[in-house]
Amino acid sequence: MNPYAHPYAHPPHPHPQPQPQPPAVPEPIGEFRRWFSATVDGSVALFGGLAIAVRIVPLFGGPSPFWAGVLASVFGLSFLHHVLGPWIFRTTIGKFLFFARVVRDADGGRPRFWQAVRRWAYGLTWIPMQPLRSLIGADGDPYEDACGLRYVRAKDLRR
Repeated sequence: MNPYAHPYAHPPHPHPQPQPQPPAVPEPIGEFRRWFSATVDGSVALFGGLAIAVRIVPLFGGPSPFWAGVLASVFGLSFLHHVLGPWIFRTTIGKFLFFARVVRDADGGRPRFWQAVRRWAYGLTWIPMQPLRSLIGADGDPYEDACGLRYVRAKDLRR
């Protein structure tokens, strides 16, 4: 011991302090959950929108606004379901049924509103783009984790 050292000085640390690690983002869900949750979510938007249109369109009368009312109802419900659901609850009905959640790809946090809006818009273009992609022989899914969002298993978020 050094006789001239400060008597109340802290001894040097033998090991460096561990640095805080960024939160681990869980792995994406499998194709089964992805496809079936998308099927349920699409069905909710389509059939729910049709049900809304059947109730609302007769109030405006006539067959000409019927299809406009159906389109507005389907796209409106789709927006509410696919944007507000993930933004507020981290899930949609289909993802909830298959135990999946929507998180930010960067840090595993709750999706931001405009990320969810962009993801919804990409999803609307996915089905119409498939015939075009097959014509050019493209492989892979360009929309897999678009806009910095990822679908993960709910139980992986509890760790």
